[in-house]
Amino acid sequence: MRENRMVILISKNLMFLPRIEAAAGSKMKVRRLTDATQIAQTTKDFKISNILVDLEEDSDFWKPLLSEVKRWAGKEVAIAAYGPHEDEASMSEARLLGCDPVLAKGAFVRQLKNVLFPNSN
Repeated sequence: MRENRMVILISKNLMFLPRIEAAAGSKMKVRRLTDATQIAQTTKDFKISNILVDLEEDSDFWKPLLSEVKRWAGKEVAIAAYGPHEDEASMSEARLLGCDPVLAKGAFVRQLKNVLFPNSN
């Protein structure tokens, strides 16, 4: 049986959702979370393989949500973050919380397939 894999997008913004869905293709479901109460229902029947964090959101939004999703996802989940290139504080904070890679938005778009499927080359 094929494992149902999921990408969790932590963001209030819909702008990158279609690009992420296109990059994931049929291999992974993509779900956007805006609060922790959605995690159990959203992840039912799926293994979280990737967490993507939109750093353009306020850190009071994404930090607690990232922490909660990480608890559900387990240790083997890939966590990446993207945001404005000039927001070095949020990028540093994301790195400290386990996000790797942490990319400016333009680089994120260019590298999206590699972010989702790092070992597929």
